[in-house]
Amino acid sequence: MNAEMPLIVALLGHLSSWIRRPFWAFSTEVVPAVIERGALKAGTSGGTSLQCVLEHVARTRPACAVIVTDGYVEAIPKRRVATLSHTRLHAIVTRDGNPSLLKAAGIPYSQLGRLPQ
Repeated sequence: MNAEMPLIVALLGHLSSWIRRPFWAFSTEVVPAVIERGALKAGTSGGTSLQCVLEHVARTRPACAVIVTDGYVEAIPKRRVATLSHTRLHAIVTRDGNPSLLKAAGIPYSQLGRLPQ
């Protein structure tokens, strides 16, 4: 994910006017984040857990949420995702990521392709 992060952050920067604030980042916890000078600034711990994201969505109840991930996350039960029917979830998976656990959980996703040379 590190190789694609600058491009993802640039895309998010271009979509900034459509992103509700605060903007959130996650690892093993969900924390406020900002994009400064083309870099994502957030006090995350480094790991990747979707459980904290799902808890955050359940608590804040946004109309929609986009999760950017490499897909290397823990298994999430479909019944847990079903409790979030108030929020339209979609994941963007990096090109070398693995969407299989998102698919198994019933989280719709789009996977990035290779960048043109």
